[in-house]
Amino acid sequence: MTLARWLLPALLTLSAAAHAQAAPNCALATAVDDAAYATLTIGQWSEADQDNAAYNWAECRAARLRKELGAFPRLGVRLDGLRQQYREMRALEGQLAGIRAGGGTLYSHAVPRMYPGLEYQLHSLSALARSALGAQTGQLYGQKIAQATAGHIAYIATLRAYSPAPDEQFSTYNPQAWKVAVDRYEALGRAVMTTLGSRSDAATALGYSILNNTTFGAGDPY
Repeated sequence: MTLARWLLPALLTLSAAAHAQAAPNCALATAVDDAAYATLTIGQWSEADQDNAAYNWAECRAARLRKELGAFPRLGVRLDGLRQQYREMRALEGQLAGIRAGGGTLYSHAVPRMYPGLEYQLHSLSALARSALGAQTGQLYGQKIAQATAGHIAYIATLRAYSPAPDEQFSTYNPQAWKVAVDRYEALGRAVMTTLGSRSDAATALGYSILNNTTFGAGDPY
């Protein structure tokens, strides 16, 4: 099994493993922000417990949002799809950064800790999608969509251009595995943009901006 095929499932299931450590307290998660939730649910701080708290808070907030969208089933389905796609993109970013660095737990721990921020964004996107504010169009929104698209394309181009430099001693780069991961990342980006559409309104601009809230940079040294 190639590193890419092994590491992505590991990253995607990390949060589930962390989740198994402690049951979520959704009543508390609904009442407080993610930082407060971590403070009130972690007895003895550890990396795994921090992952678990971030994951549980995000899952509780996602469940609350699904309940809120009961009267908007089509929007609920779209947001669930976007959540899954954005999360997989964050996991791939961690995977690819880990390859460049030659491994390390940092790149897996960072993934579930991105979930609370993503959930805040998805809640905002949901609110805009149900409001006249989200349907407002304007040149600024069109510019933000274009900028986000260009930034996403540049990120993928940087990933595709990567190969270890002679002094990179720790990279576990494998050309075939790397290509599989980048291809998947590009496909997810296309799927997100297809779901969001191209209308120059506030909701669409916000959705596009989430593409570029990456876990790690495409060319950052590690």
